[in-house]
Amino acid sequence: MDDFLRQVSGTISRWQMLQPGDSVLAAVSGGADSVCLVLALKELGYRVHALHVEHGIRGQESLEDCAFVRKLCEEHEIPLTVEQIDAPALAARSGRSVEEAARDARYRIIREILKRLKIRHAAVAHHRDDQAETVLWNLMRGSSLTGLCGILPVRRMEETGLCLIRPLLETGRDEIEAWLTGRGQSWRTDRTNLDTNITRNAIRLEILPQMEELNARARLHIAKTAEDLAQVERYLEDVTQLAYAEAVSTADDLIIDLGALSRQPELIRGRVLHRAIGQAGGGLRDITREHVESVMRLSGMDNGRRISLPGGLTAVREEGILRLTYESPSSYEEEVRIDRDGVYRFPGGLVLKAEFGVWQGGDVSKKKYTKTLAYDTMTPYLTLRTRREGDWIQVNSHGRRRKLKEYLIDEKIPRGRRGQIPLIAQGSHVLWVIGHRISEAAKVSEGVHFARITVLPEEEVKGRETADRRDL
Repeated sequence: MDDFLRQVSGTISRWQMLQPGDSVLAAVSGGADSVCLVLALKELGYRVHALHVEHGIRGQESLEDCAFVRKLCEEHEIPLTVEQIDAPALAARSGRSVEEAARDARYRIIREILKRLKIRHAAVAHHRDDQAETVLWNLMRGSSLTGLCGILPVRRMEETGLCLIRPLLETGRDEIEAWLTGRGQSWRTDRTNLDTNITRNAIRLEILPQMEELNARARLHIAKTAEDLAQVERYLEDVTQLAYAEAVSTADDLIIDLGALSRQPELIRGRVLHRAIGQAGGGLRDITREHVESVMRLSGMDNGRRISLPGGLTAVREEGILRLTYESPSSYEEEVRIDRDGVYRFPGGLVLKAEFGVWQGGDVSKKKYTKTLAYDTMTPYLTLRTRREGDWIQVNSHGRRRKLKEYLIDEKIPRGRRGQIPLIAQGSHVLWVIGHRISEAAKVSEGVHFARITVLPEEEVKGRETADRRDL
């Protein structure tokens, strides 16, 4: 065993990633890191199954990457599964960036293949340089302590025991390339990784090299600091779990006992509130430090005070408690008819702008709260409303329908929130679950009638005069 393999083996042993002879699914893009990963795991004696996801992003280059991986696996007698996705289409549907959509799809596929092959561990090729890059990126974004822990060597993917492991996390990119070069092994280069207009690339190609001019061990020191912070985070998480169990209870709403909360240090109070907001709202995607600080301030205000949080969640100060709840829909009107250009109001402060036309091609907005929707001209208007019995959404291009209720459950939308989410619909067909996905049947093509719907910020609406404003 050479020194490089001994180092990788040490990482696997230190973090208890695998046992001798285990099966492991290795994600292989064709780049140096993933080529090194799959070959190292093979040489260390693990039963390796490779997975390559072709993202549909880079045209012929992407297809050539796939062919390279096929040849590599054939030469080394490594079984391979190839999956293809359309990342740009996924991004357009979800309102996220292509990179985010591709990453989410890739990890979904990893979970599916693990279950299909009955393998517990999936290995990805993040290395020490990726760690340093991630820590700097999160630091610049104003991340919490969790973000400054960077990339974890082992992560449970779900409650079934599936694990994501990173055997190369303690090796550097230069070590990886030197090992491959010494073996005469080539790899593919993704030219988009050289575009310094992309922030992560600029960190990797410009900022980190400048830091190394000041200290040649900068990447190593950043990675080691992330490891130290991860230990601190694990300790704080244990303390937070105990404090959360003491202070938080759930009935129809999530209740925070302010007496129990006040007995905790400020750091733990903030962590408890952060977790509580995520629990009540079905996730932390849109929750920022400012939201947590607002709820913290609310705890010291008079009874009856309240603040609004993302996704329709409301925090209310009551006697001795904070209540995280969704406002009752009892004041909601049956529906708002949208049939012409204008601004439309909905209960809870939601305001929409609608623009109608015939699609002549062009870019479709990828913004989360702006969607361009094709609609059925047999019913020449849309409705803005909340859900009803029998609602459905088309989930693929082959016409497959799903009940809206099933979709919301799969998305882990809390039961109390499901009836609060505004919808754009025609009859029982939901064209857009606002803040989430659109129906496949609502995707535009040349010549179809469309409505472009934008959720307007409240400050943009104030003072606006329009003949089409409708108050509910």
